[in-house]
Amino acid sequence: MKVDINDLSGYFAKINFSIVDIRRAVIEPGSKLFGITTSPFPGMIFPLRGRSRMSFDGVPYDMEPGKVFHGGPSMPLDKEVLGQSNWDYMVVHYQVHGNTRGTFPYALSHYELSPGYNPRINDTLHRMYHICKTPGNLPALKIKSLFFIILDEILTFVNCNDSRELVAEAAEYMKNYHMEPLTIPELARQYDLTSKQFAYLFQKHTGMSPNKFLIEYRMRRAKELLCTTTFSVAKIAEYVGYSDPYYFSLLFKKRMGLSPSTLQAFKKIKI
Repeated sequence: MKVDINDLSGYFAKINFSIVDIRRAVIEPGSKLFGITTSPFPGMIFPLRGRSRMSFDGVPYDMEPGKVFHGGPSMPLDKEVLGQSNWDYMVVHYQVHGNTRGTFPYALSHYELSPGYNPRINDTLHRMYHICKTPGNLPALKIKSLFFIILDEILTFVNCNDSRELVAEAAEYMKNYHMEPLTIPELARQYDLTSKQFAYLFQKHTGMSPNKFLIEYRMRRAKELLCTTTFSVAKIAEYVGYSDPYYFSLLFKKRMGLSPSTLQAFKKIKI
């Protein structure tokens, strides 16, 4: 089933639902189980380790960490473990109160979401799992609150996969306009992303945050100017996007190991 993330977000924001249970299973390699049915409640499956193939109502899904799957209630289910590792996963069952078909058709469907590997999802999921063992209204409220955190992480990053080209373009833009007062929210808006999404994608594809990337590029450019021109430190700070030369000098020394004025005094140092 093709999922409209905006619709799915809206449904979870509006419906009245409760968490039924949270289960964890570790299944040995080679295990197969065909001709069964899913729980009477809809559920979200979170792969933790290993790989498997589950078929909901005849539609197969290859499951592995970095993906999240949804199964509807009482659906025909086939499942088998793939590869040589144990298949370790958790499933969160929930119940929609009221007319499920009319208010939340996604609860009756099977689909796949691909937010990518996200440690926060796994950590929050484990917290839910341990709290679920404690009876009472307060633990139930905490579990639902944690589930919303997981949903936020999933729905925020689910469309952030085919994005290498976007990040390359953003990095080039930052290089070309490094002298401007760039901000992450402004950069994110250029690509119709939230700041959180933009930072996630940038880190994913470059190995560093957008702020760190911009600062390091500015420092390299400043080093070139300090070694090849007679401009003042204040002027060079302005050229690389800093209105405060003192702050620029602190950043430069922190990353280069010496102050801009010291470097100017030794222009023979190789760039």
